[in-house]
Amino acid sequence: MDGRTERTVTLRRARASDAPWLLAVGLDPEKVGRQYHRLEAPLQLVVAPARALAAPRAPAALVEVDGRRAGYVGPNPLSRNLEYFLQPWARGGTGTTAVTDYLRRFRAGDRARRFFVATSNERSMTVLLRACAAVGWEEGREVRVEPARHGRWVWIPAGSPEEG
Repeated sequence: MDGRTERTVTLRRARASDAPWLLAVGLDPEKVGRQYHRLEAPLQLVVAPARALAAPRAPAALVEVDGRRAGYVGPNPLSRNLEYFLQPWARGGTGTTAVTDYLRRFRAGDRARRFFVATSNERSMTVLLRACAAVGWEEGREVRVEPARHGRWVWIPAGSPEEG
């Protein structure tokens, strides 16, 4: 045992009623320097409202940890790249579970997409690669990792693993 308490992680489709929460969490100043670079902070004035409005119509999911909204997995409304985030209180073994569930259940019919992972965010890189492995996608085969300016791109195949 690693000392962590067992937590319940569930994903559900984003709904219109999630828009206020997505907007608030997207504009949270605590994300500056953690979720995105400080120079990208002004973009959140566009990204957060767009995510809140687009999520119910996209292959997007809300992450709930112990019954509370805790994060998001789905397309970024501007770039259409995939993104995920978890509230700091919800971290600690929940990211891999959330992304794995998303890859399995929420991407039927979706095109190949990529996640961007900042160079400084090894935690997210580990989560993504573990989630891909959990659904049977191997790095170098189905999953490609490529260098990007200030980070790496993690390309994942189209659809869900069951479709492949």
